[in-house]
Amino acid sequence: MPRPDVDIAILGGGCAGLSVAVRLAAAGRSLRVVEPRAAYSEDRAWSFWRTAPDPFEECVRTSWTTWDVTGPGGPVRRSSRHLRYQTVGAGAFYDRAQALLDDASGAELSLGTAAQEVARTAQGWRIDTGTGPFTARHVIDTRPPKRAPGYGQFFLGREIRTERPVFDPDVVQLMQFRPARSAGVDFVYILPYARDRALVEVTSFAPRSPGRDVFETWLTEEIDALEAGHHDVLREEHGALPMQVGFHDPAPEGCIRMGLGGGAARPSTGYAFARIQRQADRVTRALVTGSDVPGTLDGPFSRFMDRVFLQVIQTMPDRGPALFESLFRNTASDRLEHFLSGSIHPVDRLSVMTSLPTVPFLRAALRPA
Repeated sequence: MPRPDVDIAILGGGCAGLSVAVRLAAAGRSLRVVEPRAAYSEDRAWSFWRTAPDPFEECVRTSWTTWDVTGPGGPVRRSSRHLRYQTVGAGAFYDRAQALLDDASGAELSLGTAAQEVARTAQGWRIDTGTGPFTARHVIDTRPPKRAPGYGQFFLGREIRTERPVFDPDVVQLMQFRPARSAGVDFVYILPYARDRALVEVTSFAPRSPGRDVFETWLTEEIDALEAGHHDVLREEHGALPMQVGFHDPAPEGCIRMGLGGGAARPSTGYAFARIQRQADRVTRALVTGSDVPGTLDGPFSRFMDRVFLQVIQTMPDRGPALFESLFRNTASDRLEHFLSGSIHPVDRLSVMTSLPTVPFLRAALRPA
């Protein structure tokens, strides 16, 4: 009986695919990553509160200890002596992952190669690609979701360098809420790298994107309002993240699903990078030890909390800015940030629950949509 070509086939070489690949390669597993892009670029930045180590810590571009949210009641500033809000640039991430895979024996990254058909065989899996088929004992599918979520985070951002120094490089402006341009909750996000350089992003939590034209006009107005003089656009990023409890793309039985199509984005926030690292740790541990691959990252109570919160902001989007402001204004220091990063500690959960108005959330809990 012929042996498979590799232990593990990884479909998609984005954040999730490369995150699990470098861990499996370090564990000595033979693998092949197939990625349709012919080359990587600085196409995005991932930001999160760091609560655990991962193989990409040297890729952190900037860290902050202070962040703001501005809602109907004015600005709320939070800071931490223990947590850092960090951003990882895609270019550094891709370079680091490729270097780690190049140094590993039995690991291959095939750029410009797309998986076409994936079929179960007696020995494992057969993966057909544009450059020919290969076989693997296991398959991890990290490709983007094929279906649109019922609710999501949609965004358009530009990293700019300005003529005048208009940014505070010590404070991330997480959410500056604006009058709705979508059918949901709209805000501006500013990630400052220097006094004259920042990522400025317009974002909608909504059942559908308001569209490129709306985002273009809105983003231009926000940059103009900075009164920063001439500015250069250094790069642009855009995307859509699912914000839906239980969001998973269908996959063949036995295929391991990871990334956005595997429930990596936190349903109530859209944060994904740190959760992808947790997914990668769990999948690697299971494949190395021969144990069952864990399912969802979220337990029943976390899913319940996310469902209730999402139901409130979906059915009452006009209250969304005030609710987010309440979270950041009333939750104890570090507790909210730990919760948003995936903590299931009872004190973190209780602190979040008691920071919000009771009536709308009790109604949503008792009357699921």
